[in-house]
Amino acid sequence: GLKCGKVISLHLCFISFRIPDVACGAQAASLAVSSDLGKVISVVKANYGRLDSKKCSRRRPGRQLRNVQCSNPANQVSEQCNGKRRCSIRAVNSVFGDPCRGTYKYLEVDYVCQAGGKNSVTCEGSTAQLKCGKVISIIKANYGRLDGRKCFQTSTPRPLTPFSVHRCDGKQTCSIRASNSVFGDPCRGTYKYLEVDYICQGEELEACFSPPKQTRHFHMLSVETSQEKNKGTVW
Repeated sequence: GLKCGKVISLHLCFISFRIPDVACGAQAASLAVSSDLGKVISVVKANYGRLDSKKCSRRRPGRQLRNVQCSNPANQVSEQCNGKRRCSIRAVNSVFGDPCRGTYKYLEVDYVCQAGGKNSVTCEGSTAQLKCGKVISIIKANYGRLDGRKCFQTSTPRPLTPFSVHRCDGKQTCSIRASNSVFGDPCRGTYKYLEVDYICQGEELEACFSPPKQTRHFHMLSVETSQEKNKGTVW
């Protein structure tokens, strides 16, 4: 799955370096970055479809590879994986829909390894102050109360990212009030708070290794590094 392990810890010093990952058919996309250096996944872009006739083409009839203009932004990848050290998402129509019937599709993800994310908790009636040395990029946000039974979802919780919070994206500093007038009232009578997870785009770690000499591809769940050749291993 998408994970920040030790697989390519020597190759992800610079934030601007993008790693492509391609998952064919129903395989799971597998991204890996360095957790021991305090980094997390940050998805740059993702597409489920087909933009290249050669990728994921082995043993496939030509008619399934002809359409190379099948573009479908896979926003689910960033929603589920940003800010995490481990994440897994399958390249299937049931997750992303079918943008081009009859075409053999693949999930392609470009991602970078960001310095560890930040967390801000602001009580109702107060103002959140988000600050970054570079620029803010919101991962997820929730206004309400999730650490008790009040306003707790019985199904699998999905963090709510209020649209108002995204006005902070791209700024170095941002203030936003934790109030019902901004976000509405999801649970009347409950004392709420605004919780925001965000990363600072462009920040680099103090300790860096040599920059990568080439772009690395990870197909399916088979990973191979220059120092360790452990096929089929996910750390």
